[in-house]
Amino acid sequence: MEIVLSEDERVELVRRAGLPDRRTAERARIILACAEGMSNAGVAQAVGAGVKTVRKWRGKFATERLAGLEDEGPIAGRRLSWC
Repeated sequence: MEIVLSEDERVELVRRAGLPDRRTAERARIILACAEGMSNAGVAQAVGAGVKTVRKWRGKFATERLAGLEDEGPIAGRRLSWC
């Protein structure tokens, strides 16, 4: 699916790409690469992520825009490993 960014989205993604939080920065870099027209495999290689990871964030951004890149809470009923 094609990703077309508004100027405001592009500015926000560039900002997030420079943040120290690795996950937030990676998600932003994924979407910026997707907006350049790269395939999922190409984006994965460019940012050092898995193809499944790229597919997930491309899809979430396509449907939810920037809000789709936010961390989700823990899955209900899932036991945390440190408990």
